[in-house]
Amino acid sequence: MAEDVALRFVTEPFPPYTYAVKDKAAGPMVDVLQAVCELLKRSCKIEVLPWRRALSLAQRGAVDGIFTILDTPERRAVFHISLPVIDARYSLFAQAGADFRFDGDRQALKGRTIGVYGPSGTSYALDQLVEGVADVSKVLEYDNISVLRKLAAGRYGPQGLVLINEAVGLDLIRSEKLSGLQAAGTVKQFSYAFGLSRARLTTADARQFNAALATLCSSGRTAALLKPYAVPAAACKHP
Repeated sequence: MAEDVALRFVTEPFPPYTYAVKDKAAGPMVDVLQAVCELLKRSCKIEVLPWRRALSLAQRGAVDGIFTILDTPERRAVFHISLPVIDARYSLFAQAGADFRFDGDRQALKGRTIGVYGPSGTSYALDQLVEGVADVSKVLEYDNISVLRKLAAGRYGPQGLVLINEAVGLDLIRSEKLSGLQAAGTVKQFSYAFGLSRARLTTADARQFNAALATLCSSGRTAALLKPYAVPAAACKHP
């Protein structure tokens, strides 16, 4: 990495993980990235943008990195994926009072309508979840709040569900004062990471970035940075 050039990262409004405060990037992923940049003795600029714009910039190599992302084959083709930073999970949500609880039986989703924000890591997870399950109607929405509002309003019908990052869902329900919704079971546990552009950064650059991230994690500093946000730190290695 050339030390005289600032690294540019993009992210999205994605509380509780990333968000803007007075036009400045904030949140647990931002704090960890800034700590990595300090270890690397690099200046890092972070811009909060709508996800589609952020992803487009990163995929075209117009910026050095993007977060918060999942480690998937599709993402690996374009980005060096960092060590995992934060553990999270996808959960199904239903209307309050619904007699449904997901216990791992995918066939229980037969005949249901499931809303999801996408294209996104969540919609990718939904595709995997319902593969081979008959009569599932998937509804792709522009953002997470639209998904939850439509579920609360009964727009997905009496069999309607939503798949969403649980922490994101609970944060939106609280901040938007939504009512009439309940968590209905965990679908998948996973971790969030940083993506470094393959078009701009080399494998050696990615190794250097990961070495700094591993140092933060093994020293306990990552966990300390995340503690005020009540989000769990991931293990200090690739799964």
